[in-house]
Amino acid sequence: MEQIQLERHADTFLKREFGMPLDIPIRISKRMKSKLGAFRIKYIRGKAQDKEMEIVMSHTFISNNSTETILDVLYHECVHYALFAKNQPYRDSDATFIRTLDRLGISRTRTHMYRGESHLYECRKCRYQFSRNMKGYEKRYICRRCRGRFTYAGVVERR
Repeated sequence: MEQIQLERHADTFLKREFGMPLDIPIRISKRMKSKLGAFRIKYIRGKAQDKEMEIVMSHTFISNNSTETILDVLYHECVHYALFAKNQPYRDSDATFIRTLDRLGISRTRTHMYRGESHLYECRKCRYQFSRNMKGYEKRYICRRCRGRFTYAGVVERR
């Protein structure tokens, strides 16, 4: 699914459910690995009322999931945006946000599992193995079991 299609779906959803158009950009990020999607607000320094907003979707998530799952996450982020624009509680833990998701039949945060490319690591001492979505884990962390160093074992697919 491409950016234009995402924007079209989001605009239609927002007009139908909240009576408002999509006035912020949707960006597809190849760097986003830990989240499937996000509604981001960036406050501009020195200006109290100025802020930049966007919805960001993970390229890996879009490449490895069905249209139904992608739209569920997109609509979840649109609810964040719509409630924020209407000055209502918009965070994942807010009751208003949860009630709105339930009313619209949209999944909550962390409902969908990550699918796609993952990186496998192994401890040099105790041979403990695990996978992470990020590369370079072995350079920054040590094993909590034996305090050993990790080696990069390669790429695995999570399905």
